[in-house]
Amino acid sequence: MNMDVQTTPTPTIPHAEFFPPPRTPRGPSRWLALIAEDHQNLVRFWPVVQNMVVQDLRVRYQRSMLGFFWTLLNPLLMMAVMSVVFAKLFPQIDRFTVYLFAGMVPWTFLAASLNDSAFCIIQNEGLIRKIYLPKLIFPLTRMLINLITFVLSMGALFLFLAPLGARFSLPMLLLPVVVLLFSAFVLGLGLIVATTNTFYRDCSHLVAVFLQAWYFATPIIYMTSLFKEDMRWRFWLNPAFPFIRLFQAVIYDGQWPALNTLLVATVLATASLGIGYAAFKCHEDKLVFRL
Repeated sequence: MNMDVQTTPTPTIPHAEFFPPPRTPRGPSRWLALIAEDHQNLVRFWPVVQNMVVQDLRVRYQRSMLGFFWTLLNPLLMMAVMSVVFAKLFPQIDRFTVYLFAGMVPWTFLAASLNDSAFCIIQNEGLIRKIYLPKLIFPLTRMLINLITFVLSMGALFLFLAPLGARFSLPMLLLPVVVLLFSAFVLGLGLIVATTNTFYRDCSHLVAVFLQAWYFATPIIYMTSLFKEDMRWRFWLNPAFPFIRLFQAVIYDGQWPALNTLLVATVLATASLGIGYAAFKCHEDKLVFRL
């Protein structure tokens, strides 16, 4: 008696299901893959970033009579008060209001960005837990909001300072490059602050104290020429000094900045953004457990 024996074909297992899984790339290739992935996510979620920036600017001034004009009036009033007070303390500084403007407006951008970045992850806890969003967009959004305020304030203040001695000059064509380098430097610091404060909430208080001390250590309301020659090199230990000096050279001096200052600022901006990005990505998956 013949019996037909049916054999069940062995299913083909895709290569992806074999154990162990493919090795995760390490070293530079891993970071290049992360950067490429984040670039794709930022392009994909860029409308979300735009909406968050616009929404924040609307909410900030929605119940005030002057609205968004306070973005321009706040630095103008602050500069007026400080110029009246400190101009008497430093009478040897010619066109003191212009000098103060050249350093104070960038510093306000730095301080506001770091203070906002400290809470950018914590304040968006509900959004992070509900839907998927790249966490990188939260410190980026805070920086962009303050960057818009910074650029508008600089343009408005320059119109008011023109009668006081501020003049358009050819070196001002370098101003967008200086703003770009400074923004990269600020974003890198913001990523570090956002990561640290999510794990240790005391960081926000330390940032406020540190910024106050950092402000007086930076030649914004005074010039380095007021110090002895053998002491001026110490200002180069301040990472904010090259950037503030670039703004002062372009706006106040009306001259092309020194090449070494531009190179140092470029190195600091690259290092800050690189270290900040690495610190943020290394702890990104753990942030939600600290909220």
